[in-house]
Amino acid sequence: MGFLKKDSDFASGEHYSVVSAECYFQGTLSVQGSLRVDGTLEGSVDNARHVVVGTDGKIVGDVSAQIVVCGGIIEGNVCAEMLEILAQASIKGDIRAKKMIVEEGGRIDGQCQIGEPTEQSAAESKN
Repeated sequence: MGFLKKDSDFASGEHYSVVSAECYFQGTLSVQGSLRVDGTLEGSVDNARHVVVGTDGKIVGDVSAQIVVCGGIIEGNVCAEMLEILAQASIKGDIRAKKMIVEEGGRIDGQCQIGEPTEQSAAESKN
Protein backbone atom coordinates (compact mmCIF):
# COMPACT_ATOMS: atom_id res chain seq x y z
CA MET A 1 0.00 0.00 0.00
CA GLY A 2 3.00 2.30 0.29
CA PHE A 3 1.97 3.57 3.71
CA LEU A 4 4.12 6.55 4.69
CA LYS A 5 6.62 6.05 1.91
CA LYS A 6 8.95 8.97 1.19
CA ASP A 7 7.52 9.76 -2.23
CA SER A 8 3.91 10.05 -0.99
CA ASP A 9 2.19 12.89 -2.79
CA PHE A 10 -0.07 14.76 -0.40
CA ALA A 11 -1.25 16.89 -3.32
CA SER A 12 -2.91 13.75 -4.73
CA GLY A 13 -5.53 13.96 -1.97
CA GLU A 14 -4.32 10.86 -0.11
CA HIS A 15 -4.07 11.71 3.59
CA TYR A 16 -2.40 9.65 6.31
CA SER A 17 -3.02 9.76 10.06
CA VAL A 18 -0.98 7.90 12.65
CA VAL A 19 -1.59 6.96 16.27
CA SER A 20 1.99 6.10 17.18
CA ALA A 21 3.18 3.63 19.80
CA GLU A 22 3.54 6.43 22.37
CA CYS A 23 0.00 7.73 21.77
CA TYR A 24 -3.31 7.09 23.46
CA PHE A 25 -6.44 8.51 21.79
CA GLN A 26 -9.97 8.48 23.17
CA GLY A 27 -13.03 9.44 21.11
CA THR A 28 -14.54 8.92 17.67
CA LEU A 29 -12.05 9.37 14.86
CA SER A 30 -13.45 10.20 11.42
CA VAL A 31 -10.75 9.62 8.82
CA GLN A 32 -11.24 10.18 5.09
CA GLY A 33 -7.82 8.84 4.15
CA SER A 34 -5.64 6.17 5.75
CA LEU A 35 -4.99 5.47 9.42
CA ARG A 36 -2.24 3.47 11.08
CA VAL A 37 -2.60 2.56 14.77
CA ASP A 38 0.51 1.48 16.66
CA GLY A 39 -0.68 2.85 20.02
CA THR A 40 -4.08 2.63 21.70
CA LEU A 41 -7.27 4.10 20.30
CA GLU A 42 -10.40 3.93 22.46
CA GLY A 43 -13.35 4.85 20.30
CA SER A 44 -14.78 4.28 16.86
CA VAL A 45 -13.09 4.78 13.50
CA ASP A 46 -15.45 5.97 10.76
CA ASN A 47 -15.23 6.64 7.03
CA ALA A 48 -11.62 5.55 6.58
CA ARG A 49 -10.15 4.35 3.32
CA HIS A 50 -7.47 2.11 4.92
CA VAL A 51 -7.01 1.18 8.58
CA VAL A 52 -3.84 -0.64 9.59
CA VAL A 53 -3.48 -1.89 13.15
CA GLY A 54 0.19 -2.63 13.83
CA THR A 55 1.35 -5.58 15.92
CA ASP A 56 1.43 -3.41 19.06
CA GLY A 57 -1.69 -1.45 18.12
CA LYS A 58 -5.07 -1.71 19.78
CA ILE A 59 -8.49 -0.32 18.90
CA VAL A 60 -11.28 -0.57 21.48
CA GLY A 61 -14.32 0.41 19.42
CA ASP A 62 -16.00 -0.20 16.09
CA VAL A 63 -14.07 0.15 12.83
CA SER A 64 -15.63 1.09 9.49
CA ALA A 65 -13.33 1.30 6.46
CA GLN A 66 -12.87 0.13 2.90
CA ILE A 67 -9.79 -1.92 3.78
CA VAL A 68 -8.76 -3.08 7.27
CA VAL A 69 -5.49 -4.87 8.00
CA CYS A 70 -5.25 -6.06 11.60
CA GLY A 71 -1.91 -7.13 13.02
CA GLY A 72 -2.76 -6.23 16.62
CA ILE A 73 -6.01 -6.14 18.57
CA ILE A 74 -9.48 -4.86 17.70
CA GLU A 75 -12.14 -5.07 20.42
CA GLY A 76 -15.25 -3.99 18.54
CA ASN A 77 -17.24 -4.65 15.41
CA VAL A 78 -15.54 -4.39 12.01
CA CYS A 79 -17.28 -3.41 8.78
CA ALA A 80 -15.09 -3.41 5.65
CA GLU A 81 -14.96 -4.14 1.96
CA MET A 82 -11.74 -6.13 2.58
CA LEU A 83 -10.46 -7.41 5.93
CA GLU A 84 -7.06 -9.04 6.45
CA ILE A 85 -6.29 -10.62 9.81
CA LEU A 86 -2.60 -11.32 10.29
CA ALA A 87 -1.15 -14.28 12.21
CA GLN A 88 -0.67 -12.50 15.54
CA ALA A 89 -3.93 -10.50 15.37
CA SER A 90 -7.08 -10.78 17.45
CA ILE A 91 -10.56 -9.42 16.75
CA LYS A 92 -13.20 -9.61 19.48
CA GLY A 93 -16.43 -8.49 17.86
CA ASP A 94 -18.70 -9.13 14.90
CA ILE A 95 -17.36 -8.85 11.36
CA ARG A 96 -19.14 -7.78 8.16
CA ALA A 97 -16.91 -7.83 5.10
CA LYS A 98 -17.22 -8.55 1.39
CA LYS A 99 -13.83 -10.31 1.44
CA MET A 100 -11.68 -11.63 4.27
CA ILE A 101 -8.27 -13.24 4.61
CA VAL A 102 -7.18 -14.83 7.90
CA GLU A 103 -3.59 -15.95 8.30
CA GLU A 104 -2.90 -19.04 10.36
CA GLY A 105 -2.88 -18.00 14.02
CA GLY A 106 -5.23 -15.04 13.58
CA ARG A 107 -8.08 -15.11 16.11
CA ILE A 108 -11.73 -14.07 15.84
CA ASP A 109 -14.21 -14.07 18.73
CA GLY A 110 -17.54 -13.08 17.20
CA GLN A 111 -19.85 -13.69 14.29
CA CYS A 112 -18.73 -13.25 10.68
CA GLN A 113 -20.82 -12.26 7.70
CA ILE A 114 -18.68 -12.53 4.59
CA GLY A 115 -19.70 -11.74 1.01
CA GLU A 116 -22.55 -9.76 -0.48
CA PRO A 117 -25.66 -9.64 1.73
CA THR A 118 -28.42 -11.95 0.55
CA GLU A 119 -31.99 -10.70 0.08
CA GLN A 120 -33.01 -12.49 3.29
CA SER A 121 -30.22 -10.93 5.41
CA ALA A 122 -30.93 -7.49 3.92
CA ALA A 123 -34.61 -7.83 4.88
CA GLU A 124 -33.66 -8.98 8.41
CA SER A 125 -31.34 -6.00 8.93
CA LYS A 126 -34.19 -3.61 8.05
CA ASN A 127 -36.43 -5.13 10.76
